Amino acid sequence: MRICFLMEPPRSKNSVTYDVLDSLKVGGADVEIVTERNGLIDLEHFEFNYDLYLFKSHSPLAESLAAAAHYRGARLLNEYPATMKVRDKVLTCTILLQAGLPTPRTFVTDELESLRPVVREMPIVVKPYRGRRGQGIEVCPDEAQFDDLINRRAGDESAADDDGGGEDGTALGERLIFAQEYEEHEPFDYKAYAIGDYVHAIKRIFPAKTKEEKEGTPVGDDPELVNLVRRCGELFGLKLYGVDLVKTPKGYSVIEVNCFPGYKGVPQGGERISQFILRRC
Repeated sequence: MRICFLMEPPRSKNSVTYDVLDSLKVGGADVEIVTERNGLIDLEHFEFNYDLYLFKSHSPLAESLAAAAHYRGARLLNEYPATMKVRDKVLTCTILLQAGLPTPRTFVTDELESLRPVVREMPIVVKPYRGRRGQGIEVCPDEAQFDDLINRRAGDESAADDDGGGEDGTALGERLIFAQEYEEHEPFDYKAYAIGDYVHAIKRIFPAKTKEEKEGTPVGDDPELVNLVRRCGELFGLKLYGVDLVKTPKGYSVIEVNCFPGYKGVPQGGERISQFILRRC
């Protein structure tokens, strides 16, 4: 069987991805990795004849090739529409809300100042519209912190103008500001990793910096959490995915849903994923 991995090269030699690749090869699969680093790609002669495509990367090339494979009727894991749903924070939140799943109040704007009435009412978290890996997240517990964020953003924009950049050359999607209510919760975050029906959940501090912090502490048996995670997978049509949550006084709240996460700390993670992929093939 021939498998095409649409992915970025792993940032760490300890990445579970290497274990997945090794296990797939041991299982008899012929695996090819396609990234921007492959060099020149002649699209006229790019053959979409793999038995399965593993859609992992966030790169523009991977998204385009995954779309092309999807519209040719190829088999992808995760499927292209499912993956693109959770890469759009606005769409993700809208789908969660429509399904009645617990998620924070969410606001979208293209002007930071328009969030002032909200921050006077509740603490908020400001995130990049298409950000990931916890980058660019700003917590504003009060209006003073919000003012500080506005001043820093204004300084960044001024520096960009001095360098010849500026708003005129920025796509609207890149200017969108995504903010959520900062809900009262336990002093750590929950991360759940799913491989089909299998769910492994951990709790860890945020932001996690060391290897030990990123692997977190296993949650153990928690039917409420597992049920919520599986509902997210069914809702978005994902098979390899992660769910970020916090536990509030009212119960769990879904912060994000991620496709094909890093699976840090999952017991035999690489072997579990590779066996699931081979069964899907």
